[in-house]
Amino acid sequence: MMQYIHQFANFLRLHMDSISVGLVATLLIIYGGHINGYFKKITKSLPFLGRFALFVVLCSAGYAFMSSQLVKLLKMFLYGQADLPLIGIIAGAFILLAFAARSGKDI
Repeated sequence: MMQYIHQFANFLRLHMDSISVGLVATLLIIYGGHINGYFKKITKSLPFLGRFALFVVLCSAGYAFMSSQLVKLLKMFLYGQADLPLIGIIAGAFILLAFAARSGKDI
């Protein structure tokens, strides 16, 4: 049985880039509206052009930077896990994100 667990964990490690991007992208899709709402709330005292310019910066540079750093950190964390915890963490993360999407009416 351990041989199959090890083979599956190695398969996941081979696809760690895609898994990490998938988890981070799903997280940002689910909670991006909340981030935008908070950003709108803290910039509401600025004039329209200022808010618009900051929103463009947030969407173009902010989300790109956040995505790249979160993917890098997630990959480093997952690579450090043993076989069985790696499988459990990845499966659990996708299940939790599915429940988060469902409770947020995203699906």
